[in-house]
Parts: sequence; C-alpha cells; structure tokens
Amino acid sequence: MSTLTSHGFILGNTIGDVFLARVEKTPNLIGYRFKPMGPDGQATSHWRSLSFLDFYETASALAQGLMALGIRPEDRVIIASNTRVEWTLADFAILGCRAVTVPIYASNTPEDVAYIIQHSEARIAFVEDAIQLQKILSNRRELPLLEKIVVINPQALRIAPDHSDILTWNDLQSLGISEERRNSGQFRRNLREATPEELITICYTSGTTGVPKGVMLTHDNIMSVLEDCVSILHGELAAEKEQLVSFLPYSHIIGKCESLATHTFGWQLNFAESIENLIDAIGEVRPTMMFAVPRIFEKAHLRIRAMAAEGSRPKRAIFDWATQIGLEYSQKLRAKEQVSARERIAFSLADRLVFSKVRARFGGRLKFAVCGGAPLPREIGEFFGMAGISILEGYGLTETSAPVCLVTPEDVRFGTVGKPLPEVAIKIAEDGEILVRSRKVFKGYFKNPEATADCLMNGWFHTGDIGELDHEGFLRITDRKKDLIITSGGKNVAPQKIENLAKTLKFINQFVVHGDRRNYLTALVTLDRDAVMSHAKQDEILFSTYADLVKHPKIQALVQKSIDELNTHLASFETIKKFVILPEEFTVESGELTPSLKVKRKIINQRYQNEFNRLYAD
Repeated sequence: MSTLTSHGFILGNTIGDVFLARVEKTPNLIGYRFKPMGPDGQATSHWRSLSFLDFYETASALAQGLMALGIRPEDRVIIASNTRVEWTLADFAILGCRAVTVPIYASNTPEDVAYIIQHSEARIAFVEDAIQLQKILSNRRELPLLEKIVVINPQALRIAPDHSDILTWNDLQSLGISEERRNSGQFRRNLREATPEELITICYTSGTTGVPKGVMLTHDNIMSVLEDCVSILHGELAAEKEQLVSFLPYSHIIGKCESLATHTFGWQLNFAESIENLIDAIGEVRPTMMFAVPRIFEKAHLRIRAMAAEGSRPKRAIFDWATQIGLEYSQKLRAKEQVSARERIAFSLADRLVFSKVRARFGGRLKFAVCGGAPLPREIGEFFGMAGISILEGYGLTETSAPVCLVTPEDVRFGTVGKPLPEVAIKIAEDGEILVRSRKVFKGYFKNPEATADCLMNGWFHTGDIGELDHEGFLRITDRKKDLIITSGGKNVAPQKIENLAKTLKFINQFVVHGDRRNYLTALVTLDRDAVMSHAKQDEILFSTYADLVKHPKIQALVQKSIDELNTHLASFETIKKFVILPEEFTVESGELTPSLKVKRKIINQRYQNEFNRLYAD
C-alpha cells in the first residue's frame, strides 16, 4: 500500500509499493539517463533516456527471465558491477522475484568475490564485463551452488565462449518475454505481495580487518530511511524536479539508498560513465543535488587551492581575501548575527570573483550534497558553504541502512553529523561508544549469530564508533572504538581527528597516523601529485622520478611546514613527531583501503612496519 505525501512524494510499506505507485503516477516521467555502450564496449557520447514505465517493463522482463531460471523468493542473486543503469534494473528484477540482492564491489578481489558468492549461497550472478566475469571463472569450481552468470556487456563472452552457464543481458530479457506469456503478471504480484519484514539485500561489509560480514536489510529498514528523509528534507527537494549525477557504488549503502529513493522523490538519475568522467558528467547534467563521499570534495578543494596557488600574486591575494570575507560572512549568518551593508557588498564581490567559479565547477545549480562514509574536514565544509553549496554530512553504517543522523541546510553545524533522524534514538555508552535504536537497524549478520549477538544487545545496536552528543543534540564522531591509539604513556589518541585536520593542509593527500604503544606519534603521508609537481617546476627543483621528488629536501621541508601547522592545533601528546612521504597513494586495489575508501590500519601497519620502525629507531 502506498501513500502520496502532501509534498508530492511517494511512501509505502515496501519498496515494491513505492515503485509501482511511481510507475502509475508518472509513467512517462524520465527517471534515468545514461550513455549506452557502443559496439566496442565503451560508452557512447550521447545520452539515452528511460521513463519510469520503460524501466518497469525492462525490469519485469529481467525478473521473468530470472524466474524462468528457477529463482524463487529468498534466493540470493549477485550483482558485480560498477554503477550503471543496468545495476538498478537488475536490482529491481531481483526484487520482483522476492529474492535478495547481494552486491559486490567492482573493486573486490577474486578471493572476496568467491567468498561472498559461496557464503551467500547465490544461485545467479550478474556481472558487468570480462573483468568481473574472470573473477568468478578463476574460482568457478569452488562455487557449485552458482548456476548461471548473466553478463551485461556481451563482449565478456570472448573470454568464455564455451561456457553453457553464461547468458547475456539480452538473452535473459528474451527468456523473460517468453516466460511472461506463460506466467503473466508475476512480477507485479511479487512486488505487491512482499512484506515489510522481508529481506531485500545482504550487503557484505568489507570492514577494516577480518572476513566480510553479510548485513541483512529489509524493506522496512529502507522505508524508515525514506520516511525520515521526506520528513526533514521536504522543504529542500522539489518533487519530480531534481537532477542527480549518480556515481557512488550501489554496493555501498549510500548508493543503494540513492537508487531506491528515486521512486519516492521522482528525481532523475544521470549515470556518470566512471569516476574519471565525473567532472564531465557534472558539466553536462548540471545537477541540483548529489550523493557523495568526502573524498570528492577533498580532491576538489585541493585542486581549487592548487589553482589559486599557481596564479599570479594578485590572484592569490584575491583568493585569500575572498575566503576570509566568505568565512566571516557565513559565520555571522549561521550565528544569526546582524550583517552590515558593507559586509554584504564585500561578500557579493568575493562571490563574483571566486565563489561563483567554484559553483560553476559543480554545474552552477548544485544546492546541496548528502555526504557520508567518512568524516568531512570542517574547513572543507565551510569553504563550499561560502560558495553556496551545502554539504549535508550524515552518519550511519551499513547496519543502520545508512543515515541515522543528518545535517540539514537550515541547521548546519560543522564538525558534527547533525541530529538524529526523527525515528532514531541515540545514546552514548560509558566508554563513549555510540548506541542506536531504530527501525533502520539491520536484522542481523547472515549465518553469523555470534557477530550479531556481539553488536545487538538489549534493543541497542553497538556501532563501534566513539562520539558525543552536545547540549543541543548534535552528534560528533571522534573515532572508531577499535582504532583508538594508546601511547606508551597511557594517552588515548583518536587518529581520525588528526587525519581529518591533515587533509585540509596544502599538498597533503592522504595521512595515516601510527603510534599504538609507542612513545610518540608518526605518520605516513601521500601528496597531491599534480600540486607537488607544479610546485617543483615553479621552484626549479630538479628530479628524475616522482619517487625521487618526494625525497627531495625542499619537499620534505614543505611537508614539515604543513605538519608544524597541524601540530599547533593538537595537544602535545597528539602531535606528529616524524613522518614518511610515500611515492604512491593508498588504494583499494593495493588492499590498503576498503571499497568505501576507509583505511585498513592493520594492513598498513603490517605492510609499512619497516618504515615505522625506522621512525622510532632513535
């Protein structure tokens, strides 16, 4: 059963209710735009549109195809793909079988893929291309329960021409059209008959250590998120008007919510070809809102600052002046203080000279971005706020179906993740751990009752995060419980606090703090390569390779200056005494970051043990 809110949004008991109501209400409204693949398997240059009715009919054919292959309620089906329109079509096809979607990050290793398929007991897998297909084929004999593989890009068949268990996307649709003639309307009936308690997905959390755990989420979990988002954002969103550029992995819970919220809000999802093409997509679409992670804005902030630093002396002075004027002006507005005519004129000039150009980089229409997955440095939030782009930082985990707290445009508090959503209760345990009680809290870990019992106790979910609620109810995250560093002097240090401050410094790209059971703190640092190379050119620093450049005394001194600045904001026991600049970034592919770009501290501590030992050699 669905309901239409007074603001024109659609809610219901299940995702299926909302989906069907959206198709009935606005069948011809364009819900999706994407660049289709050409014969070479690469995206073409023109956009193609799908109405909600088009989407429904394609998802129905795919669902009927899955049912013809024997998929039944509660069966698990894998999706291993980057974000694209076929991902969400496959997701709704699985939903239309009353089966369970098990997403796999496109960056997962073959070993991770095999583990998730085996552990989830998946019967069918959707894979994007030859890269994802090969991950499964390399471990095919260990996956006896996997019956069929559906390839989205038919060119993937070139690596496995003789596999009878592989179908193309078009094969599955054709099978579904034939099944529809035999079993008409089953897709719609399944969507109608689903109950709020049924599972819709098992999301395997990569974690920073250990084996992935399958988080079981229900219709009701996600509907609770959508209800609260309508409640607090209805004044900011126009029903059936918003334009989004979609690029976050739908394997991530934030991306999953973005996809499923489409039918509630009636917005248009425009799929970026890849993260490398994101800026181009933003320029073409000119989005009005975005779902993002802090890294997007951190990189944009670094690039903007680097461009300013590379400019002439007058341009650098204008940039510094504008940011100072913007900071003072925005702080007064947030504090609801009187702003003089002179201050308004000064800010108007700063906006014309600097901030309007920042907005233009994001298409010129971006009202706000919902941002989660990691803490956002305060300076970056303030900078984009000056430019008229509100970054609404939120807090949540896969286990809470994404957000349980969210900053709102009318109540921005930098350094916090906002207040709890209307349906959510939060309390702080004696040891500082954040506890959550909500309909959004997951059903448990799939086939792992011990891990479930460890975090679900007396109706409260134990998040593993450390935080505090201020007197007005805003939540501040200070660290991960297991990430806390205890120095040999007995001092407790929250490394994320230091790392987030470091990310705002010039030239710093990534920053990982070390020092557990040591007598002082050290750090591994990676730099903004483009900015450092440009600086080296301006300063006439001679070098043969980038690895040589980061060892150059002038670059070491440059970073030391930034760390000295960082240390002025820290207690003495939190200061960074020594550091190493690494020539390569931490990446997902190297195993040093999770697919959601969180640092794997255990891996890094092991991999760079020699470097750390040298830092403590004295």
